[in-house]
Amino acid sequence: MLLSISNFCLAAAEPKSCSASIQIAEKLQSFYRSRVTVFGLGTSKIGFPPSFDFEPITDSKNLGKHFKTSKNELMIVPLQMEGSQHGVISVANANKLIDHLERMVLTVPENKNALAINKIIVPIDSSFETRQKIPYALAMARAFNATICLLGVSSDKGKDSEFAVKNYLSQVSRHLEEKGFNHQIEMRLGGNPTDQVISYAAEIGAGMIIIMTEQETNFTSLFSGKYSQQMVKKSTVPVLSIHPKDLIVSDARL
Repeated sequence: MLLSISNFCLAAAEPKSCSASIQIAEKLQSFYRSRVTVFGLGTSKIGFPPSFDFEPITDSKNLGKHFKTSKNELMIVPLQMEGSQHGVISVANANKLIDHLERMVLTVPENKNALAINKIIVPIDSSFETRQKIPYALAMARAFNATICLLGVSSDKGKDSEFAVKNYLSQVSRHLEEKGFNHQIEMRLGGNPTDQVISYAAEIGAGMIIIMTEQETNFTSLFSGKYSQQMVKKSTVPVLSIHPKDLIVSDARL
């Protein structure tokens, strides 16, 4: 069964400060017929799509609380990037928000007027849990009609690590073929995994990266803890952070 997104929210100030995030929200709403709620920080509903609901919030510190008490499955967060006056939340505060939430968070660097999500990168490392991002990748690929780009990564160039990464890449690839999704595969072993993903994203013109956050000690994925924080900080494209407790076990067992 494929994942659907019925309810999600958008943290926003003035519409002009989060245009890329609004584009993404409209695309997801159009595809999934979702209910979208704007968590408006010091602004009114004026300028937002009329199909969006609006809930005023006085302080960005309350975003996490409002998200947790709502039925929203996803929160879109416009990032304030260095040298830009757009966005709503700093990278540091966005990472704090992600760390304390147990649902999907999509951070969107507000550094472009137009946003194209034609390719979605899913890093695959040597951990068992790495494949469990795939249901979310399928959900985003369906909405944006995007190609899924599987990137095998590891800081270790050893044979055991290479074997594990290749094995998981093969399993995921077969799964995507069965589902009828366009995809491509690349391997980048050695070095900082975050830098490898960022570099690959720039090379292929990717529009989104999907990673897993770290909240439980038994999760050993490279894309957890400091790695996920680095990704949100360094990426110039949206990053979808998946919390381990959100995992869809049935689709994850590829």
